[in-house]
Amino acid sequence: PSETITDIIKVVEQQGTDAWWTLPIEQLLSKEAVAKAGGHDISDYVKGQDVLDIWFDSGTSWAHVLEGAEQRADTYLEGKDQLGGWFQSSLLTSVAVRKKAPYKTLVVHGFTLGEKGEKMSKSIGNVVDPDVVINGGEDHTKDPPYGADVLRWWVAESNVFTEVLIGPVVLNAARDDINKLRNTLRFMLGNMDGFNPETDSIPPSEMYIVDQYMLHLLHEYGNKVTNAYKEYDFSKVVRLLQAFCSRNLSNFYFSIIKDRLYCEEAKDPKRRSCQTVLAQALDVVVRSFAPILPHLAEEVFQHIPYKKDSEGVFRTGWINASSAWKKPGIEEAIEGACAIRDSFLGSISGKNALEYEVIIVIEPGLLFELMEALQAEETSAVSQLNEIMMASQTTLLSELPKETPTDANITKGTFLINLEGGGICEQSSYKVIARPIAKAKCPRCRKYTSESSSTPCPRCLNVLAGKGSK
Repeated sequence: PSETITDIIKVVEQQGTDAWWTLPIEQLLSKEAVAKAGGHDISDYVKGQDVLDIWFDSGTSWAHVLEGAEQRADTYLEGKDQLGGWFQSSLLTSVAVRKKAPYKTLVVHGFTLGEKGEKMSKSIGNVVDPDVVINGGEDHTKDPPYGADVLRWWVAESNVFTEVLIGPVVLNAARDDINKLRNTLRFMLGNMDGFNPETDSIPPSEMYIVDQYMLHLLHEYGNKVTNAYKEYDFSKVVRLLQAFCSRNLSNFYFSIIKDRLYCEEAKDPKRRSCQTVLAQALDVVVRSFAPILPHLAEEVFQHIPYKKDSEGVFRTGWINASSAWKKPGIEEAIEGACAIRDSFLGSISGKNALEYEVIIVIEPGLLFELMEALQAEETSAVSQLNEIMMASQTTLLSELPKETPTDANITKGTFLINLEGGGICEQSSYKVIARPIAKAKCPRCRKYTSESSSTPCPRCLNVLAGKGSK
């Protein structure tokens, strides 16, 4: 009867569970509990031979943890062997007493094996001690201290729903992954000096298009990471984090904005534009990995200059990616420019893009209009399009120039424009001409846009004179 089970639970709570292993049921019940359960004296009962299930004490843990009668735990997390143990005994006892399961979700994981896939055994001596992983063994050359974050990263990146492997090779790889992440964070932190989001931020509508594009990607990233956490798919969180930091930030965005960050006047709106994005990216990225790498997340928050009085990452909420950042149509402009850039860089493989000027020829149409939004003038060394090309100068034309040498290296390509969910679809072709630029290297920005190698280029001269970029 449910009343009997309830009384047993109370006795378990009062007396503890240390010695409660396969004891006859009547030994677990106090006289008061038995009398209450059956309404009779203890002498009226016959000693039974049934044994209380070994998992009963842990299976009734919900009675102490879930205080309200209507409460259910969000998650029960344990190994796959508990499908017939704790998971089941918890379900049976809760259904018997409360007519419902004690949990909303079960997360079932596999077991940890040695690096070669062998089962861990004390007799073999291949058991990995988490404390040794974190703090190191007696001989640090043999068992170095990896720290708690490396151990947590290993767990998160593993497919824990099956058996997982651990050993020096796996842990060293995890440490390398975290170091790469730290480099990405270091770049963003280093460019926050002198920036205050409350007074220096640029509204998205006034940003460079590539900056708006990054906010759009940041919004997508935040949603995907949040959904992965809801599904308890921590390895997906790690994959999303690594892809975003490596592909979108380090390899793409950081490489094209360095000129703006380092060479424009400190308070120039164009520089503040990418600083605004970096501040938002830093906040979203840190919050996204905080549940996995709490120590690193707090370390970053302690070094953000404009968060000196912050309560920390865990007391200030989850990812806050504004819906205003979402601009699907903006992808076509940037991805089209990137396709053209790939053609340009491919044509000068292994050479410095700054030593070239690039001529882009696109027939009138959607692609030309999108590129024109990135560069209104025909030729520019400071346009948004030239920034993406990473060349010293970019020229945008609707037809091949008449003075094109017959032996010019012309690279051809196509780009499919797909807007409004397929409502607007256009295959556009383009031609790219890369030729060595005739001007001298600027000693300040290192672009080949100066009349003399000893004199800064016009843009740098304006910045040095305090006039800003022209």
